[in-house]
Amino acid sequence: MKGPTIIGMLVTLAGAAVWGQNALAQSQSAYNLQQNDMRNQQGMERSFRQGDHQTYVNSVANLTKLRSKLAEAWQSLGMSPQAAQAVANAYQPDLAQSVHHDPLRGKSSEDVAAMLQAALAKKDYILANQVLIDYERERSHMGVETSPTGRH
Repeated sequence: MKGPTIIGMLVTLAGAAVWGQNALAQSQSAYNLQQNDMRNQQGMERSFRQGDHQTYVNSVANLTKLRSKLAEAWQSLGMSPQAAQAVANAYQPDLAQSVHHDPLRGKSSEDVAAMLQAALAKKDYILANQVLIDYERERSHMGVETSPTGRH
């Protein structure tokens, strides 16, 4: 009876060893999958950060160009270079989106000039810049070559 008992015990031990190896392999496989998921997640986060950073860099460059063009436009309206740059530097596109003003369509250059002067007098430079931008858009859309001061 000792023979079958020993064989039974060996089979049981061998089965436990095989089960242990399978469990270890499954555990290692699960660990490897978890590590791969973490690496993928970190890679995606890094890509998003890099993309966000590049978007930020591009937007800063575009904002700098826009403010430079605004300063030129203010100077063309008779503002000193320092004042024109100060007004242009106050432009913030994200805030300008919420600025509302009277529609410019149908307004004369003198009307627009009065709107600009009123905004500048209140030191509402975001509004002044937005009115000027909208006026320039309207003017280029219409193909008209006048300025808000009435000068050509």
